[in-house]
Amino acid sequence: MALAPPAAGSYRTKSRLVHATLRLAIMRCELEPGTRLIIDDISESLGVSHIPVREAINQLQSEGLVIVVPHSGATVAPVSPGDVIEIFSIMEGLEIVATRVAAERASAEDLDGLAALLEPMDRAVAEQEPEAWAELNIDFHRQIALITGMPLLTDMMNRVLDRWDRVRRYMRVLPGRMAEAQQQHHEIVRALARHDAFTAQALVTLHNRGALGAYQSRLDSEA
Repeated sequence: MALAPPAAGSYRTKSRLVHATLRLAIMRCELEPGTRLIIDDISESLGVSHIPVREAINQLQSEGLVIVVPHSGATVAPVSPGDVIEIFSIMEGLEIVATRVAAERASAEDLDGLAALLEPMDRAVAEQEPEAWAELNIDFHRQIALITGMPLLTDMMNRVLDRWDRVRRYMRVLPGRMAEAQQQHHEIVRALARHDAFTAQALVTLHNRGALGAYQSRLDSEA
């Protein structure tokens, strides 16, 4: 098992280093759902003893990212249909609040920042580069949350976007949805520029439900 610690960051304990390394690998689907986490292999790969590995696995279990079965071991948690519905339901609720507040508070500078993100996203759609588009897509939604000036909402959005990114990497739904989703992004920004909270909320609801529908169709096709 080849594991690389995150490129940046200092960790006060080996347990935190192992946790950050495993969490990043899980969220990026480098450790896919169902992968067994073998303590000996992780210890050897990261050059640490078994103790910080066990502590990190216990922390990941508390976060719902790892399943530990007594006398059997630990595996990366699956991505279930329920997970997909939960992620999009929470994201929709957060984004309804975020777009309403952003529509009320967005400055010209804020809107310029969103427009600056849309340009490379448009190029990624035209050149069929889903990975590049997905990274910018996360930045786009985070930026709207930041415009609200509400730190708790922004933190919650960051957490749910992390979970969405794991689902996205595992299910690979994006290529067929990029063009439609990008058009919706432009419409959302136009509503924010008009300070039209009602339309912005309606658009972001449509945006999230369209994405959820695409993921559910993928799940249904694999059932």
